[in-house]
Amino acid sequence: MRMGGPREALWHALIRRNYGCTHFIIGRDHAGPGNDKNGKPFYGDYDAQTLVVPFASELGMGIVTSNMVVYVPELNKYLPDNEVPPGMATKNISGTELRRLLTMGEEIPDWFSFPNVIKILQERYRPRSKQGFTVFFTGLSGSGKSTVANALLVHFLEIGTRSVSLLDGDNVRKHLTAELGFSKEHRNLNISRIAYVASEITHAGGIAISAAIAPYEESRKIARDLINKVGGFIEVYMATPLETCEKRDRKGLYEKARKGLLKGFTGLDDPYEKPNNPEITIDTTLESVDGATEKILAYLTKEGFLQPEK
Repeated sequence: MRMGGPREALWHALIRRNYGCTHFIIGRDHAGPGNDKNGKPFYGDYDAQTLVVPFASELGMGIVTSNMVVYVPELNKYLPDNEVPPGMATKNISGTELRRLLTMGEEIPDWFSFPNVIKILQERYRPRSKQGFTVFFTGLSGSGKSTVANALLVHFLEIGTRSVSLLDGDNVRKHLTAELGFSKEHRNLNISRIAYVASEITHAGGIAISAAIAPYEESRKIARDLINKVGGFIEVYMATPLETCEKRDRKGLYEKARKGLLKGFTGLDDPYEKPNNPEITIDTTLESVDGATEKILAYLTKEGFLQPEK
């Protein structure tokens, strides 16, 4: 599916004809890409039908059109939307809304489908409160990644409902990627290994907390794509300014880099690419450790990954 709308519907018909199909069903908004940035649909609901039907003879196959089917509470039945009696209310749950209900663990109304079907869907799509997830910290050295990550770890351990693992950048470099240097290629490889471990933890229903500089958008996107396949991915950008990070310099790294003893140091002579769309942004010059931790927990609760505290 390329989400190309009416022209793609004609293309699909050609492909199916070449595979020997005698008929092709086109429903509402076939291959539609949804709405534009202003919320306006790119194509009309039945534009694909309007385009393809005239080509039925040339295609050599029957084109079967189908209107959107909606539930009519007053009649307790489903009907095509063009057959609903005037004045009667209708209900409908889109595929997107169904996935949201399943993900958030919300109730699916009994009129939507058979109870056994709903039960199987709920078993297949675990609600977020039962899914694993990764909290992925990124930011300059001294930005507060490890400090906030450790505070978050303590909170999750206190909750005690799921296993939790902290993948700290320094420890990963010592045990998992000790042979890697600090070239762009090796830095990306370092993050890809962290992402793989985090994805396994997430897939098993646990919580992974990653605290590494992760300076390049390329490797962060790889991590997001990999982990999103098996659970939640929450990117936390530690936006603490370079000046503050350098003043802290608990490890003396900035001082060594300024003196030329360290080459390719992120933020000085090697770039840090700011995240495009992080879920959470924290500046530890403005927020305390407790405040930053609460901010992350509030987001996780709002998105359904954590149950509200009673």
